[in-house]
Amino acid sequence: MEEILKELKATRGVLAVALLSEDGFVVEERREETAPEATLLSARSATVLGAAKALAQTLGEEKVEEVMVEYPEGALVLVPLPGHHLLLFLDGVLSLGRVRLALKKALPKLEEALR
Repeated sequence: MEEILKELKATRGVLAVALLSEDGFVVEERREETAPEATLLSARSATVLGAAKALAQTLGEEKVEEVMVEYPEGALVLVPLPGHHLLLFLDGVLSLGRVRLALKKALPKLEEALR
């Protein structure tokens, strides 16, 4: 798990990456000094992801694959995982393509590690 998070954190544009429990507690985190701590974002991130899942159900969708929130100084990406979710804080949306590519490689490894 630690190695996968290190790889994601090494992706250009990723300021922080954290594995959170489904109810928003930090399981593991890697971040730059200037990035917000995952504990500051974790509980509210779980709420955002819960709202996105409820919206998906309203739309007749089975699941949410990713939630992205853009801010003037960065972007937050939330990815649901079995019993957990992944939080990534980016330097901006310009890094989103690179991060999505890294996620495509990392998510199967994360899902396997969580089983």
